Amino acid sequence: MKQIKTLMVAALTLMMGVMMTSCLNSEGGESLYDGYFLAKVVSSSSLYGGAIFQDAGGNTYKASASSVSKLVSAGASLSDIEMCFIYFKWTVDENGNQVTPPDYNATTPQTYEIELVGFQDAPTEYAERLETVAEFEESGYETAPLAISSLSGNADNSIKFDFYGNDTMLYMYLQWLLTNGEDEFKKHKIRLVYAYDEITESSTELKFYLCHDKGDDEGKNAIYPNWYCFHVENALADFEYITGNKPAKIKLSLYEDISSTGAMPSNRTDYTINND
Repeated sequence: MKQIKTLMVAALTLMMGVMMTSCLNSEGGESLYDGYFLAKVVSSSSLYGGAIFQDAGGNTYKASASSVSKLVSAGASLSDIEMCFIYFKWTVDENGNQVTPPDYNATTPQTYEIELVGFQDAPTEYAERLETVAEFEESGYETAPLAISSLSGNADNSIKFDFYGNDTMLYMYLQWLLTNGEDEFKKHKIRLVYAYDEITESSTELKFYLCHDKGDDEGKNAIYPNWYCFHVENALADFEYITGNKPAKIKLSLYEDISSTGAMPSNRTDYTINND
């Protein structure tokens, strides 16, 4: 089988040597990080070097100025990043005790002090509205397939996407093939689209199309995996304006690359979640 390389370009590399294939310090066996998750960037300060993140449950994580400054010095930047996947260690005192230990009986979101070890930007955009299905079909937005992973930790293995906490934002983990190189990477575009004329007064389901346009890149020797996030508040507002109700279900339709070959399948794959 032809070897597929993971795309490593400057914009995609995790800072400070945090690699997916290695989580142990070679000298003492100490873990490079205590945890990781897809985080919302609440604030970041180039002046003071600190950063504040939030998880889908509303918990707050305050990264120390020193840990963020180290990443900035190495060339990283949290500027203009809305969502990112972070790796962190808990901040400890002089005795090695966690400064903000978790309260397992808490009924409200908690705040933690952390040391930021690394992060990777999760592209975040707004779902695009097209007026008609015909306009979508003629758009040329779908020229290559996508692989989409099940969300880990979810009891239902068919769940491929979900709302991020209480936000009107969908998140998902995608992979796609390309020619290895930053210039070729820039030719690719991932979109989330909905057709306005598919929403009728009797609709109970809001349908989105997840699209991958590869441009003129015909390569398949590298794979790019990452989290993607899409704001859908405008689509939800359109749906409620037409129907008078919120959608009971959200559907995601895509040409899925199940076998990671890069070949365009003949049929679409649909996934649906309840909009409770």
